[in-house]
Amino acid sequence: MYHNQLGRAATCALLPALVLAAPQAVQAQGAADAGDAGQGSQIIVGGGVLLTKSPFKGEGTLANPIPIISAQFGPAYIDGPEAGVNFEPVPGPISPFVSAFVAGRMTAARDRQKFTADGGVRVGIRGEIGELSGEFRRDISGEFKGSEYQLRYAYPINMGDLTIIPSAQVNWLDKETANHMYGVTAAQRAKAIAKKRNVILPVAPITDKATNLGGSLTATYAMGGGVTLIGVLSGTYLDKSIHKSPAIDQKWESTAIIGVAYSF
Repeated sequence: MYHNQLGRAATCALLPALVLAAPQAVQAQGAADAGDAGQGSQIIVGGGVLLTKSPFKGEGTLANPIPIISAQFGPAYIDGPEAGVNFEPVPGPISPFVSAFVAGRMTAARDRQKFTADGGVRVGIRGEIGELSGEFRRDISGEFKGSEYQLRYAYPINMGDLTIIPSAQVNWLDKETANHMYGVTAAQRAKAIAKKRNVILPVAPITDKATNLGGSLTATYAMGGGVTLIGVLSGTYLDKSIHKSPAIDQKWESTAIIGVAYSF
């Protein structure tokens, strides 16, 4: 049972996308324990704490409880806010794969939070040398009509009960996506004023495309009985078109997850 996309991006388009990395890391651990690279069935449930260091002025570090939910039934899968179908036509030491998916996208900052949906395709190869994948996704909710591309490499290191997955990636956001993720509208500013926030962000649209560079480190430890501890750290260096905004005071965006999951 090895639907293992090894966790997406730090700033990939989702609840900070590490919500995906956690269940996928447990799937990687389960595959290593079972020694099985086939596509079987697996369900993962759990919970944890999501820590986000926002790049927006006045946000600081936000902590939120999160569910960890993942399920795989043959080629069909659900990983947190993403659901799709994964095909590996030639399983082997080096296997190509292609996935078609629908995924949720959540913007950052307290008064900018908005949930939308993307549709996308992911292609790549995986094997003993790790996993290299390319991804295209586009807004299908009609909210901002933007697109995003991603290139990512991850290398799982299995050490018995401990699995460590370092990864690196680059994300290309068109101007519509960059503005949706990091721009501040007049309506969002008015919302912050109505809530009497200590820091009121200025109206600050992002008017250019962006290239963000990121990396993550995921670790899982199998405690036995299907229980796995999860830790994920991620950082993303924001493009100049984003961090020059008067609403942004950090060049980096970082996220962490600490959690526990049960697989059966």
